[in-house]
Amino acid sequence: MAEIAFAKSFLSALDPKPVKLRADYVLPPEQVDLRGPYLLPRLPPSHPPMPKKTKSTTAPGSSKSITIHLKSTRNPSLEFTLPTAPLTTTSVEDLKDAVRERVVDASGNNVSVEKIKILYKRKPVSGKTVAEVLAGADDGLLGGGKEVEFGVMIMGGATVVEPPVSRTGTGTEEKGGGEGEVTAKPVVGPSGEDVLETEAFWDDLQGFLMQRVKDVEEAKRLRGLFKGAWSSGR
Repeated sequence: MAEIAFAKSFLSALDPKPVKLRADYVLPPEQVDLRGPYLLPRLPPSHPPMPKKTKSTTAPGSSKSITIHLKSTRNPSLEFTLPTAPLTTTSVEDLKDAVRERVVDASGNNVSVEKIKILYKRKPVSGKTVAEVLAGADDGLLGGGKEVEFGVMIMGGATVVEPPVSRTGTGTEEKGGGEGEVTAKPVVGPSGEDVLETEAFWDDLQGFLMQRVKDVEEAKRLRGLFKGAWSSGR
């Protein structure tokens, strides 16, 4: 009976209250008995992130060719050109091999590849193709048909051995050991018989002979033989 009496009194207390709450009704905070944290409803799942645009490794015009100038301003003083070098297949190692074919060390042997450094914009590059090295350039070099210069640095120095060039007036042409061609330059300094009177000429001759005969003593002997024959014929 007590429960029925409680229910009647509770309903009597609710009877004078409006059935619906006004739109501007605000419940006083002190009358709210929060027994647990109020959780906001879950938001709908957001759209998946758009895939990032990755830069294509195959640059436009990468199948084209470019003219490469290799230049060393220090010991040795070397400069030559590789015309129509494919951008995607010509690697930095190929450039090192081209330099290696044109120089010898103090003993007349080929310079080790590890001692040859290829520079682009004064920074060493290795293990890449020419297209990858030029990928960040803003000069449109990857379009092909243009020219680019790479620096050369040989650790410990070396002696230049120029490959044979074409003979004028014979109608025949002899190519050097490596691909490319030697850039023709105007003669600077002594020429003719004045060159033969310099020790630098005979040092270069001895370096050439050492590369050919593979014998240091024999190269020295031939140097003395050639120099003596030239001196006696003056």
